[in-house]
Parts: sequence; structure tokens; C-alpha cells
Amino acid sequence: MTATRSQRLTYAAAQTARVAFYGAHYLAARVLARDAFSTMEKLPHGIPSLRAMGKAMAALFARDWENVQAGLYPMPVDIGESLKRASNSLRYLTDVPRVVKRQKEHGHSDVPEGEADLPRYFRQNFHYQTGGYLSAESAKLYDFQVEALFGGTADAMRRRAFVPLAKHFDSKKRKAPPKIVDIAAGTGTFLSFVHGARPAWKLTALDLSKPYLARAKKRLGDAVEYIAAPAEKMPLKDASVDAAVSIYLFHELPPKIRTAAAKEIARVLKPGGIFVLADTIQYGDVDGFDGLLDAFPQLLHEPYYSTYAKTDLEKLFDGAGLKRVETDIAYLTKVAVFAKPGARRTAHRA
Repeated sequence: MTATRSQRLTYAAAQTARVAFYGAHYLAARVLARDAFSTMEKLPHGIPSLRAMGKAMAALFARDWENVQAGLYPMPVDIGESLKRASNSLRYLTDVPRVVKRQKEHGHSDVPEGEADLPRYFRQNFHYQTGGYLSAESAKLYDFQVEALFGGTADAMRRRAFVPLAKHFDSKKRKAPPKIVDIAAGTGTFLSFVHGARPAWKLTALDLSKPYLARAKKRLGDAVEYIAAPAEKMPLKDASVDAAVSIYLFHELPPKIRTAAAKEIARVLKPGGIFVLADTIQYGDVDGFDGLLDAFPQLLHEPYYSTYAKTDLEKLFDGAGLKRVETDIAYLTKVAVFAKPGARRTAHRA
């Protein structure tokens, strides 16, 4: 696929505008939360320079553009979707003082009561965000909050999780479209992109938050199946999906739940299926970036982050019967691909 100069300029302009827009919101939030930064404990590792982060960000977009040129997915320029998100600017800025107040008071349990059967680890204010994951208002703000936190790079990082799926399924001749489950699908951002790129794929959005799933359904309608359930106890049959993907979930799971979720993913995957894990980078993944991993759980309520950042992912999933086959670093996100061994062929006597 050969891109025209106009397409390259359109892509560059769109991503530059995103970074400028969301970066400004991140800086505004940081100014309002400056007291939290000033009282932060001394970090074991240094914070990377703006130059280093800018270089890593540029590499993210360069690879993103290469994937577009390779025909893996359409050029990610959706003016309508961008305008919808931008309309949440005032709502985001209005909510920041409430987040800051909660941050100062270490208030991470003032969420709606929700449903009694929800696990305790889920019923809290991750990131100190208002409503946690349990309100319709939170669902409206979530995508904007994530983009602001990552300075406009979140969608580009998410798209890297699509690459191993596209390469795995596009290279095979299949009688039926692959079945894929997005575990902790949230508001459906990733599945919306997947559906746009490969509309024939059979997609399932699984999440514990009913308000977030409702938001996803508003976006995707009947194009996706919706299931309200936890990663560690999915109401799916054994060997029923061709692939599973999880984006920014595992760092929000307690260690024991991570282990249970890994086993559950292995259970629902068909032999030869793959699991794509897209989550935060871990210690040692990127030279000079370990300080960010030190700071993140101090500034935002992420009770299980520190243990995740040190988790041996290969060991975790190997214990569930999944083998790591690929690892890719996308700025502040690591995409790790795990495969379930295929069914052994039985030898037949002549």
C-alpha cells in the first residue's frame, strides 16, 4: 500500500493535534495537582527527560504509520469520533478538582454501591477517578481521561494490540470468521477500531462494569456481543474463542486474581489460539523509564501496580499453559502475545 504525500501529512497533522490537545489537558491537571507532586516520596529511579519521552513517542507514531502503509489497518483519522471526545473537555476539567481532592485525602472507596456480587478489588476509585468504574458519568469521561494521561498517545498504543491479531488471522484461510473476546473491554474503544478494520470478525466485549458496557453498546450496537463478567470467571465454554485480548487490565488485578485470569484465558482459548496482553511497560523494558513506574502508583490510586510492574509474565502464563511468542514495546505499553499449543495429531496406522 503506497501512501500519498497528502495522506502522510493528514496523518501527521492529526496526531500532532491530538498530542497538543490532550497534552494541554494533562498539563492543566498536573498544575491543579501540583501539591501531590511536591509531596511525592523520593523515587528509586530517575524520571526520563522530555527529549527521551518525545523520541519514544515519535517512534510510536512512526510504527503506527508503517502499519497503515502495510495495510494492517485504515488510517486512524476519524474527525467525528475526535470531536465527540473533545466535547468532554469541560467535563474533564470540571472533574479534575474532585480527583485532586480525593487524591489528597487518599479517598479511593467513595464509589457507588454498585452490585453486591462485584469483587472487592473492583469496587474502588482506580486513578482516584470519580465513580470508579461504576457510574455512567465515569464511562463518559474514561476515554478522555486515558488520552489526557498519556498525552494523546493511548489510541496509538492500543492499535499495536491489533497487529498480532491481524497477522495471525489474515495469514490463514478460514471457513468462518474468528471469534475474539476483549477482556475488560470498557467502553468499547478497542473493539470499535477492530470492527472498523475487520467487520466480519465475531467480537465479544466482556467487562465487570455494566455502565461501561452500556457505553460500548451505544457505540457499537449489535455488532458485538456483551457479557458482564470478571476475567477470572468468564461464562464462556472451554476452547470457544480463537483469540482473547486484554488492554490495561492486568495491572489492576491482585496477584492471585491475575493467576486465576491467566488460567481462565487458557481455558476459553481454542488450541492454536492466541492471547494478546497490552499493558504498562515493566521494570527494565525501556532504558531510563523505570522512574515513571515508581511515580505512577504514588500519584494515582493503583494498589496492584507495583507488583504487576515486577511480574514475570512468561512465568505467569506458562503456568496456565500459554507460551510467549512475541513482545513489542509501544511507548509506555508492552504488547505480549501468548499462544495455546495446537491439538496434537493422532498417528493412524495404514
